[in-house]
Amino acid sequence: MIRLILRLYPPRYRRDLGEEILAVCRLTSADSSRTGRFREAADIAAHAVRMRLGLSSATAAGRLLASAAPYAVGAAAAGCGVHVTRWYAGVVASPSPVHLSLLPADAWSALLLASVLVVVGAITALTGRWHGGVIAVVVGLSGLAAAAVVSGRAFGDPVVTPAMALLTALIVAACPPDLRPGPRVCAAAGAMAAVAWLPLVAVQAHVLPFSTDYGLWPLLVLTAAGLVPALRSTSPGLREAAAMTVACPPFLAYAYTGGWNLSLPVLAIGAAVPLTGAMAAYAYHLARRGRGPGDRADLS
Repeated sequence: MIRLILRLYPPRYRRDLGEEILAVCRLTSADSSRTGRFREAADIAAHAVRMRLGLSSATAAGRLLASAAPYAVGAAAAGCGVHVTRWYAGVVASPSPVHLSLLPADAWSALLLASVLVVVGAITALTGRWHGGVIAVVVGLSGLAAAAVVSGRAFGDPVVTPAMALLTALIVAACPPDLRPGPRVCAAAGAMAAVAWLPLVAVQAHVLPFSTDYGLWPLLVLTAAGLVPALRSTSPGLREAAAMTVACPPFLAYAYTGGWNLSLPVLAIGAAVPLTGAMAAYAYHLARRGRGPGDRADLS
């Protein structure tokens, strides 16, 4: 089986290092359990696909995905958190017993379980155990996509919702393992998820008397999450805007189902909102560079 997985690597890489990878794999899997061997084979396959697609830490695409992955995890957690709280709000408002809303044959039950798995996986990933959390997020998003297709228009959109969930799973899984996010980035992604999620929960709980975001609030929060580090550094904001654009599929699906029912405007909004943040950061740095020492002295 390992030889078949090795064929996923680019031919030159396979010729140079294929036998070495095979020998190391046989040595490490000799005393491993079946689960351990399966996990190692999955890791090798994922690495091979990343190498085939040029998504290593040495490429610009790999570094972009590494920058976007924690925010994609946070966005997935916020989106799935909305699903969980929406279910809870429905349970509280319904006179039926709680167990009736968790019937195994109900597609909403599968959506709920998948959403809970994504939220738990995201918390795990962003609090230090990245690898295990990412696995849970990817599995949860895949289950959510399947359940959304089965449920049809009873949940979101049967095309956009699962497509964005699978795209997010691919983005998170494609992050190069040697470029895992540090604690500060994970904390920023977790804060972004909380700020995006909390007002939506307040609207569902009728704490706020009105809502005018029409699905745009999470995208605006994601833009701010890229804008703040761009303003604090000398970056013009393009790298941060690209990372936030890559990380926005969960919020794009929310915007689509939250009131923007045409796919082309939603895609335009998803690209334009982060790019607006980049333009603001770029204008800010231009203004700072244009303000010379004499101008600063005049202000003092």
